[in-house]
Amino acid sequence: MRLARRGGGWLVGGGTVAALLVAWVLAFSVFDVFDTDRTPSRFTDGTGDLDLSVTGRPSPGTLSTAEHVIARLKARDADGLAALALPGDGTKADAERWVKKWGKAAQQPVTLEFLEGGAKQYVVTARFRGVAEELDLILEWDTEVHEDTYGILLLKVD
Repeated sequence: MRLARRGGGWLVGGGTVAALLVAWVLAFSVFDVFDTDRTPSRFTDGTGDLDLSVTGRPSPGTLSTAEHVIARLKARDADGLAALALPGDGTKADAERWVKKWGKAAQQPVTLEFLEGGAKQYVVTARFRGVAEELDLILEWDTEVHEDTYGILLLKVD
């Protein structure tokens, strides 16, 4: 970089100002500083409204999946619940039966107990306040994604 002193001030030569400006714009665009929506996803996906407590040792993926199941039940959203199922492990009709059976209970505070599971499958017991029956969620690792991503088995319910 070449600096020259003229008339009491410093001038930067050789296109350095343009290069610094480009670097500044790139740095801010990489960090997405200009994106104004900073709302955490839990407030846009319905899980922020849940009154729940957790026991056991969930992974981020199993906790997120269980929260989404409870949020879909609370919202009585069978389509959203069916979307959480792994392919071939639940239908919209199964999800509708779950919503019919557990939708009212999901309006209550819930405790999610994460039981010891294998690397590919977790069992989560949901206990809704004031409801005697427990809901067992079986979460399976989504092998298509290869991350900490799980789907739910929508087992047949009465």
